[in-house]
Amino acid sequence: MNKPADPAPTPQPAIQPRSGRAVMLGAAFCLMAAGWAGFHAMAPAKQTDATQDNAAQDVQGQSAMPLRMIAPEQAAQALAASGYSAKEQADILAAVKRRDLRLLAMPIYDAAGTGGTVSVLCGPWQRTVPLSATPTTVILPIAMAGSVDIVGLSSQGVTGINSGIITAFGPQVLPPLSNGQHLHVSVIAQ
Repeated sequence: MNKPADPAPTPQPAIQPRSGRAVMLGAAFCLMAAGWAGFHAMAPAKQTDATQDNAAQDVQGQSAMPLRMIAPEQAAQALAASGYSAKEQADILAAVKRRDLRLLAMPIYDAAGTGGTVSVLCGPWQRTVPLSATPTTVILPIAMAGSVDIVGLSSQGVTGINSGIITAFGPQVLPPLSNGQHLHVSVIAQ
């Protein structure tokens, strides 16, 4: 019996280095993935009714919002118009002079024209603010960075209390609040 001869080996093409096209496609994919992740990180989270019923919520889980810092030499004047009691003003001013605290200006306004009242809590200090289209500046005594709680104090029906704050980057509309609901906002001196 004759066995057929093995086919003649054919030379394999040499492995060629990756073309520039493959590198460009890989880089484009990485950029698209990073853009998608960044978009979803910045987009407001969808809230279910169960999430909105929780007592506290964070503002989009984002980094601290930059607010304008008041110069220490203008602290006494800013505190005089802040609405804090005389004792609170004295305590805050002493802490500013020791450089334990800084004063931040947080303009807060009614973002939807529905009105409402909120309480702004910053450490042991509290201010009650009726919202209007014209921003009301709340003076926040805070370390270089910290947190502020905004609590809804009125019932505005289905729409809720729609507030916004003006940061160093411009107006920032906050998620709607219902009566008694807390909103946690991280802030930093700018």
